[in-house]
Amino acid sequence: MRTPSIVALLVFAAALAGPPPAVSADPLSLKTHPVPSDRVAPPLPDRDLYPQRPSLPQTPKFIRPLSRGTSTGRAGVAGYTAPNPPVGSRVAGDHENPGWPAVGFAVEWGRSPGGERR
Repeated sequence: MRTPSIVALLVFAAALAGPPPAVSADPLSLKTHPVPSDRVAPPLPDRDLYPQRPSLPQTPKFIRPLSRGTSTGRAGVAGYTAPNPPVGSRVAGDHENPGWPAVGFAVEWGRSPGGERR
């Protein structure tokens, strides 16, 4: 019973002790290729410079029956976008939301008396 296992062990050991197979490798080149001087980096898009969402316009839209015109503007109830200021940690707030819809009393001034704004 020992004889076959000893013969198998000798055959296996002879296969391991033989010469290693020939291995060919590519030569290692340490030279760098020159960079062409006419190559220009592409411009960065604006979305990469400002990853936050742009803020919404905060101009009020007046509700006609509940507001009235003045000599230099308008006053009354209006709908507008209330800004969402980025305060607190990134986890605590909703920083992807630029603002919330809001309704309140608003006053707009600084227009010329004759010009109606659309």
